Amino acid sequence: MKKQLLFILKYFLFWLLYFLFVKAFFIVFNSSYLKGLPLSVLPQIYWYGMRLDISAATYVLVLPYFLLLVMQFFSLSLWQKVVKVYTYFLLIFFTFLVIVDAELYGYWGFRLDLTPLQYMDTPGAMLASVSAWVVIRQLLLGALIVVLFIALYRRMLGNTTMSQVKNIGFLAVLLLLFGSLIIPIRGGVGLAPLNTGSAYFSNYTFANHAAINVVWNVGFASLQTETRKNPYRVMSADKATKLVESYLASPSDTTIQLFSYQERPNVVLIVLESFMAKLLPAAGGNLAVEATPRLNALVKEGIFFPNVYATGTRSDKGLISIITGFPAFPNVLVMRFPNKTEKLPAIAKDLRNEGYSTAYYYGGDIDFVSMRSFAKNVGFNKIVSMSDFPPSTYNAKWGVHDHVVFERLLNDLDTASAPFFYTFFTLSSHEPFDVPMKTVIVGSDDDHKFLNSVYYTDSCLGSFIEKAKQKSWWKNTLIVLIADHGVLRLGVHDAFDPERFHIPMLWLGGVITKHAVVTSVVSQTDVPATLLKQLGVNPVQPYPYSRNVLVPGYKGIAVGAFNSGINVFAEKRIVAYDYTDKKIKYQKGDSIESLLEFGKAYLQKSYDDFLQMK
Repeated sequence: MKKQLLFILKYFLFWLLYFLFVKAFFIVFNSSYLKGLPLSVLPQIYWYGMRLDISAATYVLVLPYFLLLVMQFFSLSLWQKVVKVYTYFLLIFFTFLVIVDAELYGYWGFRLDLTPLQYMDTPGAMLASVSAWVVIRQLLLGALIVVLFIALYRRMLGNTTMSQVKNIGFLAVLLLLFGSLIIPIRGGVGLAPLNTGSAYFSNYTFANHAAINVVWNVGFASLQTETRKNPYRVMSADKATKLVESYLASPSDTTIQLFSYQERPNVVLIVLESFMAKLLPAAGGNLAVEATPRLNALVKEGIFFPNVYATGTRSDKGLISIITGFPAFPNVLVMRFPNKTEKLPAIAKDLRNEGYSTAYYYGGDIDFVSMRSFAKNVGFNKIVSMSDFPPSTYNAKWGVHDHVVFERLLNDLDTASAPFFYTFFTLSSHEPFDVPMKTVIVGSDDDHKFLNSVYYTDSCLGSFIEKAKQKSWWKNTLIVLIADHGVLRLGVHDAFDPERFHIPMLWLGGVITKHAVVTSVVSQTDVPATLLKQLGVNPVQPYPYSRNVLVPGYKGIAVGAFNSGINVFAEKRIVAYDYTDKKIKYQKGDSIESLLEFGKAYLQKSYDDFLQMK
């Protein structure tokens, strides 16, 4: 029994050593990128990348471990040879990925994924820019790595022999340990499974890239098959581009200035989980129970946008659009691709470029849907998440209660370097609606539980605003409140229901001196262009899908994606279209055909842009 368990441990350690070694190889090979990188960051590359390394080593362990289980029932005399051949094959294959990745990084600026497969139909062109010496050099380096680790394998495991152990207790232990491999494979027992973005930790792009396990990254990319071609292409690229540009063209370079200032205002962006417009009487909500009394009262103190539409039905889609101005897609989550999110323009990037301090607050697991890499890639210097709070503040599932994070945010703003751009994404109004207060909206069904959780977050928000008004920084601060998306609750049943996308937005704070209502149709993607224009900031990168909605003559239009189609919203017109059966699911108003044609062109063009981000 000890022999079997010792083999499992030693085989795992063998592969872990391999992955740590090739990480060092990548860093040394691309040492030119170390310029300006503090020495203190180097050990962090290993620390933050360790979860991916452990996951990759565990994946490799699965087959030998499974064969070990099989031989407890059947004689497997060739077990040792099978494991050796398996190991040598993987060493050669993985090392090939390593040497290709190390060389290509200097050209592409991202770690190896499945991008080279796009050029396999033209191998001549693919190799045309690579000299024979480079090929020979990389093959020699790869051969040295393989030889080195074959020698190590022989030393650590070469003399390992196995035989059947007819012991029920031992078999039970083996089975239990085998089942537990799912934990290191997933990266832990938390809600969020491991993803490439889990290795991101630094404001230095190379440090984040170096932390990635390239073998794990290629495997992860191989599962993202839906991102290799555009499934929404229905017209020529030229036609789609012209149609989109004609709709999104700005009628003027001027803007209606909502507030004035002498010094650049601070900005606090609060993204409210699931706060659909239906919850808010000021936005037309007519529920029997009011779950947002504080937010509804605050509407009278600021600039209210009652006709905002979410770009999707998930938080990660909404966050991408609000902060980067980039659209959402039906079945692809942009946030899951760190190599693409780092290419996007972003409010935090532009404000950081103007001297703003930036921070991102989220009470949950920051690795959920690659949120950590997203926050780093879009310009947030500081991240505060679940791990920064004591476990006693956690709720049943998602993380830290909203009132705790609001209090932390309030205190941190007192010492923040001004001007600042701080963002907080709430979570308590997400299932399972576990909130730390006496039930106010009574009911055992999910609708009432949801409303009660919204009431809780609304009360936390109200308390935060009242306390913020007493702070010295309030007078020069803009607070932007917006929801991430709506939900299938409160009578909203269909994926394409317009009410699922309808959300409110409110701007308030010391810089807002009078109440106003902007009734135009607004998309979440319009937040960056509108906000930066108000702040007098010229973006470093253009926001091709973001419009300044405060331009005189602005005509609103917005596109939202559900799981199999899109909704398009315009003034007094709405259309929902499903790509699965190619049918219109909902329509309101006139000229629906032209509105839908724009929506199709918009999705096609934006997805093409997504595919071309390298």
